[in-house]
Amino acid sequence: MIIKILLSLSIGILGVFLGAQIMEGVLFVPYWKTLPAKDFFELHQTFGKKIYQFFAPLTIIATILPLITLAYSSFIPTKGRFFIALMGICTVLFFSTYFLFFKEANQQFAEASIAYEALPQALETWGNWHWGRIVFEFWAFVFAIIALINNR
Repeated sequence: MIIKILLSLSIGILGVFLGAQIMEGVLFVPYWKTLPAKDFFELHQTFGKKIYQFFAPLTIIATILPLITLAYSSFIPTKGRFFIALMGICTVLFFSTYFLFFKEANQQFAEASIAYEALPQALETWGNWHWGRIVFEFWAFVFAIIALINNR
C-alpha cells in the first residue's frame, strides 16, 4: 500500500516537473534566443532569480520523492523493483545535470559574464542540455508509471 502511495506521489511530482521543464524549453528558451544580448541579460537580472525560486524547490522535490520511493522499495518485497530502480537512476541523472552544467551556466547568465557575441551559442548549448535533461525526466516518469502498474 505504501509503495503505491509513494509511486503515485512520484508520478505526480515527476509529471508536474516534466511539464514545467517542457514549458521552459518550448516557451522561454526560444524567446531568450530572439533577444539581443543586452536585453537578455537585463531580463535575466529581473526574472532569473524568480525562475530559480520556482524551479529549485520543484527540482528538489522531484528528486527526493522518487529516491525515497526507491529506498523504501529496497527494504520491502515490491513488484516492479527493476522499474523503480530505473526511475531512480533517471532521477539521479536529471538532477546531476544541475551540477554538471546548469549551476555554472546559470551563474554566468546572472553575472552577465558571457561575451555578447558568445551568448547565442551559450543559449543553444543551454537549450541542448535542457532537452537532454528532459529526456531523463521523461523516462523517470514513464518508469514510475510502469512500476505502479506492476504494483496493482
